[in-house]
Amino acid sequence: MTEGAAIGFWRTVGLLLMASRRRSQGRRRRQQELLNNRSATNWGSLATLFGIGLMAVLHGAAAFAVISGVDAGQQLEIERQGIFIVHGWFRDDVLILEARGPADEGVKEAKEGLESGYHDEARDIVERSGGQEAEVEQRLRASVAASGSRYLISRDDAVPGLSALARSGPAATMLGSVMLLWWLAMVICQGEGLELDLQRRRHPMWEWLLSHPVNAGAVFLAEMLAPLSANPTYWTAPVFVGILYGTAQGLGAGFAATALIGIPLTIAAACMGKALEIGAILRLPARSRGAVIGILSWFGFASMLTMFFAATVMPRFATIFAGAIDTAARLSWPWLGLFLGLRADGQFSFLRGMAFCWGVSATLVAFAVIFSARSIRKGLSGAFASDTLPARRGKKTSFGREPLFRKEFLWFVRDRSAIVQVILIPLTVAGFQLFNLRAIVSQAGNSWNYLSGAAIFFGTYFLWILGPKSLTSEGSALWIALTWPRGLESVLKAKAWLWSMIASGLVLAVLLAGCWLFPQDVWKIALVAIGWYFFARSMAEKSVTLVTVVSESGEAQQVSSGRRWAAQLGMLSFGIGVCTQQWNLAVVGIVYSWITAAAMWENLRARLPYLYDPWSETLPPPPTLMHAMVSISILIECMSVITGLVFAIAGKGSLGVAQGIGYGVCAVGVSIGVSKFLHDRGVSPARIWCWRDEQPDPAAAQSWPRRYVAADRREARWLLFGVGGGVVLALFAHVYLIAIALVPSIAEAIHASHVQMQSIPGMAMAYAVIAIGFAPFAEEYLFRGLVYRTLDREWGGWKAVLGAAAFFAIYHPPLAWVPVALVGATNCLLFRKSKRLAPAILLHMAYNIVVTLWT
Repeated sequence: MTEGAAIGFWRTVGLLLMASRRRSQGRRRRQQELLNNRSATNWGSLATLFGIGLMAVLHGAAAFAVISGVDAGQQLEIERQGIFIVHGWFRDDVLILEARGPADEGVKEAKEGLESGYHDEARDIVERSGGQEAEVEQRLRASVAASGSRYLISRDDAVPGLSALARSGPAATMLGSVMLLWWLAMVICQGEGLELDLQRRRHPMWEWLLSHPVNAGAVFLAEMLAPLSANPTYWTAPVFVGILYGTAQGLGAGFAATALIGIPLTIAAACMGKALEIGAILRLPARSRGAVIGILSWFGFASMLTMFFAATVMPRFATIFAGAIDTAARLSWPWLGLFLGLRADGQFSFLRGMAFCWGVSATLVAFAVIFSARSIRKGLSGAFASDTLPARRGKKTSFGREPLFRKEFLWFVRDRSAIVQVILIPLTVAGFQLFNLRAIVSQAGNSWNYLSGAAIFFGTYFLWILGPKSLTSEGSALWIALTWPRGLESVLKAKAWLWSMIASGLVLAVLLAGCWLFPQDVWKIALVAIGWYFFARSMAEKSVTLVTVVSESGEAQQVSSGRRWAAQLGMLSFGIGVCTQQWNLAVVGIVYSWITAAAMWENLRARLPYLYDPWSETLPPPPTLMHAMVSISILIECMSVITGLVFAIAGKGSLGVAQGIGYGVCAVGVSIGVSKFLHDRGVSPARIWCWRDEQPDPAAAQSWPRRYVAADRREARWLLFGVGGGVVLALFAHVYLIAIALVPSIAEAIHASHVQMQSIPGMAMAYAVIAIGFAPFAEEYLFRGLVYRTLDREWGGWKAVLGAAAFFAIYHPPLAWVPVALVGATNCLLFRKSKRLAPAILLHMAYNIVVTLWT
C-alpha cells in the first residue's frame, strides 16, 4: 500500500476487529487480576481452547435447561391430576398383579419387587417434587391398593420431552419459553466480557471517528461486531440452537440449525448488546453509565453461572412455585414453539422455524443499528445527560452525621456503580461458592444449625470477596483520603463498618427465615446472630488490611500470600462451630478472628506511610501481636507433636508423663526461643518482664536509698497481692464448678473427665507439674508479656484486657473458660499496675496449686 493511500472498507473492519480481540485479551487478564488479586497466568492457545470448550458446555447446559423446563412443566401437569410418575418396571409389576391370579407364575416376584420398590419410588418423587418420604410412600401404597395402575404412569410416557411440545400443556410451553428468553438475554448481556472497569468515560469509537481518516461505516460495522471477535461465548452460542433443533426435529436438523439459525441469532444478540453499551456510554451521566454497564455485565455473568445447574433444580422449582406458574401460564407463551417451527397440526417445520428466527434476528439488528446511530448522533453533538444531582430542598437527613459514614453513604447515592462494586459482584461470586458447597446447603432446610451455618459461610465469603475487590475498584479515588485531616486509617475503619453492615443484612435475612422455619430454636438463632455481629466486624476489618495502592494505569499491587493467609485465620471456625453445634469452636473463631484483626491492623498502621514507597517500609517495632500469636501456636503444636511421639513409643500408659514432658520442654524451648528472637531485634528480656511507661516514675526523682526501699516495698506488696488474689480466684473457681455441676449434662462431663484422668497412670501428677511448674511462667510471658502488652498498644483500656483474657481462655477446656478468663483479666490489670510479671506469675501459680490440690 502506498504512503498516504486510504485504507479500504473491509481492511478497516479487519483491523478494528483484530484490535478489539487484543483489547479483550488484555481486559480479561486485568479482570482476573481484579478478581483474584494476583498476576494472571498466560496459558496461550491452550487457555483459548479450554475457554471455547467451556463455553460450548455452557450453551449445552442452557439448551438442556430449556428441555428440563419443558419436562418440568409436563411433569407438573401430570402430578396435578393426582398421578404418580414411577419407573416403567414398577408400573409393569402392578399390571402383572392386576392381570394374573394369585397362583400365576411371576406374581410372587412382582410382589417382592413392589415391596422393595415403594421406598425407592417415594425417594425419587421426593427428590423431584419435595415432601416427606414416609408420607409419599404411604400415599403411593394406598393408591396402588385402591386403584392399581390407574394413577401410575411411567416417566417416559409422562415426560415425552421437547418433541411432544404440541401435546404439552401451557405450563410446559411457558417454562420452556422463559428459559429460551433467559438464554437470549444472557447472550445479549455478555458484551465483550466481564466488565469491572465501571468508571470508563471513553469509547474506542471516538478515537477512530475523530482522529483517523477512515470510513465511518467501517468503524460502525466493526464496533457492532466487536463482541463476536472479543468474547468466546459467542463463538459457541449456535450450539444451543443446534441441540434444541436436534432434540425436536432430529440430528440432521440440529446440524443445519447450528449454521443457518444459530449464527444469525448470535450476530443479532451481539449487535443488541453492543447497542445497549453504546447507548449507556454516550447518553448517560458518568456516574450512571458505569452502573448500567456493570449491571448488564453482572446479569450476563450471573446467568452464565446459573445455567450450569438450572436444569437440575427445574423440577423442584416447578413444584415449589406451581401456583405462580399456573397464573403466568394463562398468558400466551408461543415463543418456544415459534422458535422451533411448530405448526398448527403439531408437527415441526424447519423452514418455518428458520423464517421466524431470521425475522427476529433482522429485527434485533435493525433496532440495534437505529438505536446506536441515534446515540452516536446525540453523543457527538454533545447532548450528554447531566452529571449533577438534584438538590434536596427542605429535607435534612440525620443519617451519616459522622463524616466518615456520611462519605460512604454519599458514595452510594452519587455513584450508582457502587451497587455493582459492593453488592452484585461479591454476591454473585459468594453465591457461586455456596453452590460449590451445596452438600451443606442441601441440609440447611432440615436443621436450624445447618441453615445458620450456611448463612454464616455465605456472609464470611461475601466479606472476604467484598473487601479487596471493593477497595481495588475505587482505584485512585481511595487515596484522596491521604490529604484528608482524618487520615486513611479512619476511612478504612469506616469501610469495614459499612461492609459488615451489608453482610449482616444478608445474613440476618436468612436467620429470620430460620426463626420462621424453626420457632422452637429462636433463642439459639438469636445467639448466633449476636455472635455474627462481632465476627462480621472483625472479618471486615481483616479484609481492609489487604488494601494496596493503584497506579495511574489502574494496576493494583499484589497482596503478599502471608497477609492473605493471616487474614484467613479463624475465618471458618465460627461457621463450622455453628453447623456442628460445637459452641466452644464458634467462640474460638470469634476471639481468634478479633485478635488476628488487631495483629493485622498493627502491621497495616506501620505500612500506611510507605504505601507509595513500599521498599522503604519498616515492620512495626517488636514485640508485635503477630509474634505472640505465632509463639503460642508453636507452643501448642510442638506439645502435640512431642506428646504424640511419646505416646506412639511408650503407649497409652505414658500419656500423662508424655503431656507433662511435652509441655515442659515446649514451654521452656518456646520461651527461650522467643526471648532470643526478640533480643536479636533489640528487645531485651527486661522489657518483656517489666512494663516501662513513656513517662518517668516519680520515685526516680528521690535519692537512690529511698528510691530502692520504696520500690522493694511496693514490689513486696504486689507479690503478696498476687498470692492472695490467686487463692481467692481459686475459691471462686471451686464455687463455679459446684454451681455448673447442678446441670446434669455438665455433671456427667465433669465426672467422665475425672474417670479418664484416673484411668491413665500419672495423669494427675503430670497435670500438677504442668500447672504449677511450667504454665505460670510460660503463659504469663506469652499471654501477658506479649499478647496483652501488644493489645494494649493497639486497643488500650478494657477492650485490651477483655481481648487478652478471652484469648487466654480459649486455650483451656470450655468448662473452665469463665474462671480462667477472670484469672487472665486480673493478671492483665496486675501486670499493668505493678509493672512486673512476677506478681501475675505468683497469682497464676497460687490459683493452679489450690485448684489442683482441691480437685
